[in-house]
Amino acid sequence: MEKINYLQTYQKFTKGLSKKVKDIFDRRFGVKSGQVETLESIGKSLGITRERVRQIEEAGFNHVKKNHKDSLYVIFTEFGSYFAKKGGFKKEDLVLEELAGKKNKPYVLFLLTLGGDRFKRVSAKKDFHYFWLANPASDKQVKDTLENIVKDIDSQKQLLDKNQMISTFASKHNISQEAVASYIEISKKIQESKDGKLGLITWPEIKPRGVRDKAFLVFKKEKKPLHFRLIAQLIDGLGYNGEDKKAHPQTVHNELIKDTRFVLVGRGTYALAEWGYVPGTIKDIITKVLKDKQEAVHQEDLVKEVLAQRIVAKNTVLINLNNKKFFSKNEDGKYILRETQLS
Repeated sequence: MEKINYLQTYQKFTKGLSKKVKDIFDRRFGVKSGQVETLESIGKSLGITRERVRQIEEAGFNHVKKNHKDSLYVIFTEFGSYFAKKGGFKKEDLVLEELAGKKNKPYVLFLLTLGGDRFKRVSAKKDFHYFWLANPASDKQVKDTLENIVKDIDSQKQLLDKNQMISTFASKHNISQEAVASYIEISKKIQESKDGKLGLITWPEIKPRGVRDKAFLVFKKEKKPLHFRLIAQLIDGLGYNGEDKKAHPQTVHNELIKDTRFVLVGRGTYALAEWGYVPGTIKDIITKVLKDKQEAVHQEDLVKEVLAQRIVAKNTVLINLNNKKFFSKNEDGKYILRETQLS
C-alpha cells in the first residue's frame, strides 16, 4: 500500500472548516486527546443537542467530500484493497493499526467514517468486537457466517490448531483463509488457549473457572489417573493459578467428588469419566460388568474388567465377589448375579 501522510491529509481536508466543525472532528476521532468522544458528550460541553452535533459533523463531511474528491478516491481505493486482502472485513483496532500505525489511528478512523458509503463500522455485541466492513451490505452475512463457525467449533468439542481450523473452515464455508482469520479476530467467543490452540471461551481449556476446571486441564495434559494431592501440585506447577494463589489438596478432593466429570477410581485417586470410567463401588462395577455381559463370567475376566476401572488390589475385588447376597457361581464356577439383582 502506498504510504499516506495521514497528518497532512487530515490538515488539508479540514483546512477552511469553521473552528467549531474542526473542534468537533478533533474530539469525535480523538485527534488531540487520543480519546474518541460521543456526539452526546460533545453536545453537552457545547450546550447543544446530540442531533445538532451530528448535523454539524455531517455538514463538515459533505464539505470535505465535495472539495477533495480525487484525493478521497485514491485513499478509498487503497483502503478497499486492504480489506479485499483481509476477506472484506477486519477487527477495528487491527484495521486502524495496520493501515497507519498507532499514532495515526484517529486519522484513519476519520477517513473510514468519511467513506460511509463504502465502509461500515459494525458496533460490538456480546458475540463480537467492533469491526469494519468494505461492503456495508454484507453486514448480516458476516454475522451469520460467524455464528456458523462458532457452531462448527462447538461441535468439535476439542481445541483446534489455528492453521488447521483456518484451512478447514475456509473450504467448508467457501470463503478465503484471510476471511476465516478475520472471523476469529472479531469473535468474542473464539479464544486462544495457553498452548496456542483455539476453542470457545466457555470451554475450561480456554477459560478455566475454579478448581474443577483447572483440575480438568491437568487431567487433559497428564492423560492418566491422578491422586488429588498431585492434582493440587500440578494446578500450581502448570500455571493454572495466579502467582498469588495456591491450590489446596483438600479443596481439590472436595470439589472433584461433586463433579460428574471426575470418577474416584482408587483411594484419593481420580480419572476422567470421558475416558470410560464409571462411578460406583467395587460391588457396583462388578454388577455392571455382569449385567453388560448378560452371561456368566470367569473370575479372572471379572477381576481384569474391574481393575481396568479401579486402582485397587486384586484381593479387594475377590472379597467383593464373595458377597453371596449379590453374586453366586454357576455349575461351571463362573460368576452370575443373584436373581434379586437382575432387575
